[in-house]
Amino acid sequence: MFLAHLNWQEAESVLKAKDLVVIIPLGSTEQHGPLGPLGTDFIIPQHLAEQIEAKTKALVVPTMPFGVAAHHTDFPGTIDIGLEGLTCVMRGVVENLMKHGARRFLFLNGHGGNDPALDKVGLETFRAGGLCAQINWWSLAPALNSQWITGHGDAQEVAMIRAIDNSLIRDDSLIPTTVNHLSAELRNTHLNQVRFGNAAVKVIRDVRSTVNSGGFGGLESGLGTQEWGKEMLEAVVDYCVGFVEAFRQVDIEGAHRHV
Repeated sequence: MFLAHLNWQEAESVLKAKDLVVIIPLGSTEQHGPLGPLGTDFIIPQHLAEQIEAKTKALVVPTMPFGVAAHHTDFPGTIDIGLEGLTCVMRGVVENLMKHGARRFLFLNGHGGNDPALDKVGLETFRAGGLCAQINWWSLAPALNSQWITGHGDAQEVAMIRAIDNSLIRDDSLIPTTVNHLSAELRNTHLNQVRFGNAAVKVIRDVRSTVNSGGFGGLESGLGTQEWGKEMLEAVVDYCVGFVEAFRQVDIEGAHRHV
C-alpha cells in the first residue's frame, strides 16, 4: 500500500492495524561522484520501497528527497536542509501517523548523513510508545556479500542506479579521481576518514577539498555494472522483506518493558 494512493477513510482503516509496518524511504539530493545522478540517495530507497511493498503488507509513505548534506554543498545541485530540518520533518511524519494508530516504522535510508536525525526521532518515537528501525541499504549490501564494497558515489551506487534506470548513468561524464590527502602519513581512505598506522581517524573537510570528482571510498565509479546492481538489488529487497515480516511480529509493549 502507498499512503499517497489512499483517501483519508482508507488510511484510517489501514493505520489502525495492530501489526502495520510503515516504511519511510528517504535520502538526499546531492552530488554522487562523476557518474551518479544527484537523486541517487533517494532514488534507490524509493525503488527498494516499491519492491518491498509488492511483497509485504507494509504501508509506504512518500519518499523524502532532501537530507543532511552540508559537506557536499561545494558541488552544484546539492540541497542541504540540515540536521534540524530533517529531524523536524521526520518527527512530523511519525507523530502524525502515530496519532491515528501506527506504531512500527522503518526508515529505509540512502544517506549516512541522515543517521543522527533518524536516531533522535527513533528515540523520541520509542518514548512515545512506538518503535523505529533503520536500514541503510549501502551498509547492508556488503554484509550480504563482502564483494559489494561501499563508498560514496562509487561503483556500488552506480551499479544500483544502473539496475534501476541505466539511462541515468552517462558514461561520458567519467573523469579521473584526484585525492587531496592530508599528508604522506595521513591518507584519505574515505571522504572524511584518514588512515594513520593501523587505525582510521575522522578528519572533517568539505568533500571537494578531499576529492575532485566527489566519488570516493569504494571501487572506482566506472566499475559499477548493471549485472552487479541487479544481483545486489534483489538481495537487499529479499532481506528487507524478511525484516518487515519479523518486525511486524514484535510485541510493542514487550519492547518497552524494563528489564
